[in-house]
Amino acid sequence: MTYQQSQVKDLAYPIELPFWQAPNNDLVIKSSGDKLTAYCKIWYKPAKYSKFTGIFQFSDVWAMRFERNKQLAYYSHCDGDDFNACYWIIPESSWLEQLKNERQSHFPDWQHYDCGDYWHYIVQSDKFYVEVIAKQIEISKKQLNGIFLAKK
Repeated sequence: MTYQQSQVKDLAYPIELPFWQAPNNDLVIKSSGDKLTAYCKIWYKPAKYSKFTGIFQFSDVWAMRFERNKQLAYYSHCDGDDFNACYWIIPESSWLEQLKNERQSHFPDWQHYDCGDYWHYIVQSDKFYVEVIAKQIEISKKQLNGIFLAKK
C-alpha cells in the first residue's frame, strides 16, 4: 500500500469492505503462529443475514489488541463516507512506532531479517475494536458452517 508521507499521526482512513458486516455482532477470532483470522456475520440487506461469512485474514502478525469503551480519536466520520461497512488503516501509527522502538532496543538489527512494511489495521467487533499490526490483510467471504456457535 502506498500513502502520502504527510499523514497525521494516528489518523485512521476507512476502506470500504466488499460486504456488509453485521454491525451488532462480535467477530470470531482464531490465531495460529503469525496468522490471525477474524470471521464476521454479514447482511445482504438491513438486518437480514447472508449465508456467507466475512473473513479478515491477517498475515505476518506482530501484535494485536482488543479493547472496548475506549474513546478512539482515530477516525472522524465524513458525509462522503457512505459505506455500509469498512475497516481502517492508520499509516502513521504511534502504537506501531512504539513497537518498533521497543524491538530496536532489544534487537538492533531486526530490520535486516524482518523485511517488509507493517501496518496498523482496525476492525470493529460490535462494541470492541480489534487492532492488528500485520504486514498484510486479505478480505473475502465464503459459505462456512460452524464458525458462529449458538450461545448457551
